[in-house]
Amino acid sequence: MIEKIPQSRVGIWIPISIAILCLAQAVVGSPLSQYEGEGKRSYRNYKVLRTEPLLNEDAIEKLMEFDGREDISFWKYPSLNESVDIMASPEKFELVEKTVKDMGLNHVKIIDDVEALFEGQNDVEFNEKQAVGTLSWNRYHRYDSIMSYAKNQAARDGMVSYQSIGTSTEGREIGLVTISSGSGNKPAIFLDGGIHAREWISPATVTYIMHQLITNDNYRDLVESYDWYIVPIINVDGYEYTHTRERMWRKTRSRNQGSHCVGTDPNRNWGYQWGGKGTSRDPCSDVYHGTRAFSEPETAAVANAIMARRNRIKMYLTFHSYSQLWLMPWSYTRQRPSDYNELYNLARAGAQGIRQTYGTSYRVGTAPELLYEAAGGSDDWAKGSAGIKYSYTVELRDTGTYGFALPASQIQATGEETMRGVAAAARALSKSLKNPATG
Repeated sequence: MIEKIPQSRVGIWIPISIAILCLAQAVVGSPLSQYEGEGKRSYRNYKVLRTEPLLNEDAIEKLMEFDGREDISFWKYPSLNESVDIMASPEKFELVEKTVKDMGLNHVKIIDDVEALFEGQNDVEFNEKQAVGTLSWNRYHRYDSIMSYAKNQAARDGMVSYQSIGTSTEGREIGLVTISSGSGNKPAIFLDGGIHAREWISPATVTYIMHQLITNDNYRDLVESYDWYIVPIINVDGYEYTHTRERMWRKTRSRNQGSHCVGTDPNRNWGYQWGGKGTSRDPCSDVYHGTRAFSEPETAAVANAIMARRNRIKMYLTFHSYSQLWLMPWSYTRQRPSDYNELYNLARAGAQGIRQTYGTSYRVGTAPELLYEAAGGSDDWAKGSAGIKYSYTVELRDTGTYGFALPASQIQATGEETMRGVAAAARALSKSLKNPATG
C-alpha cells in the first residue's frame, strides 16, 4: 500500500523527485525511515554508553536534550541517583561521549556493536510458517505465531478461551486469553506483555507463564484459586515492526498529524495522571504521550477489557525489560501510596520467588525510587482508575549486559524464574484476601 507522507512539523514539504525520495529513504536515521518501504535498519557499530548515577536535576535536563534526536536513543532514561544507558550511532557516539565528559560524568561503553547482539538473539533455526499453533521458548516468535498458539490452546483445552478485544492502528487483532477452571466468578489476576515493541523478552515470558498455567500441575492451585486474564502482546504493530524493519522501535505505529514522526509511547498513554512527568508532547520523542489519554486503540482496548472485569481483578502485572525490578505505584510521583507496605510485602514475595530459582536478584520499590518518574503508565492507571490494589510493573532480565538484545538462550530461564515469582506473589495474595488485616 502506498502511504501519504504527512506535512513535517518543522516545515512544509516541497515537491521532490522520486529519485531524491528514494535516496532519502535509504539514509539510516532519516525521518522517512519511520515509514514502510525501506529495508531493515542496521545497528552495525551502534554503541551503548552507561553513565555514573546522576546526582542533580540539571544533569537529567541536559541529557534529556538527546530525547527524540536521530540515531540517539535512551535504553535507560535519566533519573536521580541512577545510571543512564544511551545508544548512539557511530557518527553520534562521539557527541554523546563528549557531552557526558563535559558534564563531568564518569562513564563506560557497555555494548560495542548492537547489531552483533541482535544477530545472535535467535540462534535456533525455526520455520514460523510451518509451526502454526506451537511455540518454543528457545527463540523469539513473531506476532502471528504467538496469536496462533493462543488460539490453538483455546481450541484444545476446555479451561482456556480466546477473544479479540480490539484491533490496532494497522488492523491487527489484540487477543485476550482467559484461563479458568470454574464458573468465572473467582478472583482474577491480569497479565500483559509487549507494551513496548523492542522488549521481546516480555511477550516470550508472558506466553511461557500462560503455558505453565495450562500444562504444569505444580501450578494447578493457582488455576483453582484464580481466573487468569492474559494479553500476550499489547503493542502488536510495533512488535511486528521490530521483526521486519527496525529492531529498536519502542512506540506504536500510529501517524501523528503535522509530524513526520510516527507512534506514541503506549506506556505514557493511559488515563491516570496523563501528560505528567516523564512524558513528552513532542511526537518525535520515544516517550511521546499522544494527543490525549487512550488515543491509541491498543491501550484503549486493554483498558476496556480490564474495566469490564475490574471488580474481580485483584492483581495486575505488566511485564517490561530491562533492569530486574519489581516496581510498585506510584510511577507519576515520588510520593508513595498509602498502602505501600502491603504492596511491598507482595512484591517482595514475588522477587524472592524469582531469586530462589536461579539466584537472579530483583530490586523492589517504586519506579521513581529505582528507575524514573513516568506518568500515564498502565500500572498507575490500574491502581488509580481501575481500583486494582496490587498493581505492578516487572522489569525482566537483564541489568544491561545485553539490554533489549537478551539472547534467546535466556528465555527459558527467564520464564521459569518469573513463573516462580508470579506464583509466589499469587499465593501471598491468597493469604491477604483471606485475612485482609494482615495484608
